[in-house]
Amino acid sequence: MKRTILAAVLGIVCTLSILSILGVDLAQAGSGAGAINLTFPIGARYNALGESGTALAQDATAIWWNAGGLAFVPTRPERRDLHLMGSKLAAGLADDIGLYWLGFAAPLGKVGAIGFAFNRLDMGEQTAVGEDQEVIGTFGSGMQALSVCFGARVSSNIGLGLTATYFWDKLADDAVLQDGGGGSGSSFGFNIGMLGKIPLAKSSAWFRGLNIGVQAANLSTTDITHVDADQSDPMPRKLQGGLALSVFSTENFGLLLTGDYQVPLYKWKDDDYGWGFETDQNEWGVGAEMNIIRSLFGRIGYKSAEYGEIEAATYGVGFDLKRPLNLPVTFDMAWVPQAKGLPKVTRISLSGRF
Repeated sequence: MKRTILAAVLGIVCTLSILSILGVDLAQAGSGAGAINLTFPIGARYNALGESGTALAQDATAIWWNAGGLAFVPTRPERRDLHLMGSKLAAGLADDIGLYWLGFAAPLGKVGAIGFAFNRLDMGEQTAVGEDQEVIGTFGSGMQALSVCFGARVSSNIGLGLTATYFWDKLADDAVLQDGGGGSGSSFGFNIGMLGKIPLAKSSAWFRGLNIGVQAANLSTTDITHVDADQSDPMPRKLQGGLALSVFSTENFGLLLTGDYQVPLYKWKDDDYGWGFETDQNEWGVGAEMNIIRSLFGRIGYKSAEYGEIEAATYGVGFDLKRPLNLPVTFDMAWVPQAKGLPKVTRISLSGRF
């Protein structure tokens, strides 16, 4: 370490330790990656489905899940979509740590769409402590990201998309650091995604269609640096793929199956993180969604993550108010694991279509 951060940032270390204990870094980002706010799955629906949505998301949440899915926004009855998600990450332990995501998607012509998203991990208020353990003040810390996404259909059943993301954080005020700097970092990343749809049955309610999705996410050659280059962290690069199968679909009942697999695209090489597949940190999830009159949704899934020792069920519910109240609003809740031996956390989504 070329420079030493003053003990004032111990509060930040404690906060990151809490996140690590809860599986934030362990189960989502993998060892060594920065920008952990970009690793949390977005949308309570997909969280409930074993955190699988790469082949399913076709609304504003596609900005995170699969940029290719954004291409199908113009095919929806209400073509504009606004989505808000919130989640406490350490309820009962550190109630001021939370994740918040806001996304908007709108069509550009008949075959494409554009989306914007803001992502924030609020890490709460920290206490700055000097070398002699005296309290010298407090400061807030957090991570943010702004994303712009464009998706277009290259055929009626294939969508391609690109997301550009600017990430920045503030882990500590520069004034409380020994060298007066290093408390903030930033980076750019890109997502490239594809979503394909395969129609299966035209005259039967069974096996209506199969979606296949793939995305390379958070691609960046610029690491996130706080103190110096020797302590920089890569963006949480990953390759993810998914399937979504419509097993049965009528006006009154539907059954959908999903599955995702992902692996980090960074690997420890020659005392630094380079490009490669970190296969010992792979993750996968599966889920099933049942709907009644396309208004009441029940979801269950299973999540497995090597890094974080997660082997646990996910579940959730959803309510679409379009049919009963003629309101194009959907409310979703999910309960998902954070790490082995710890209670599940709740994720809540509210989306509107117009």
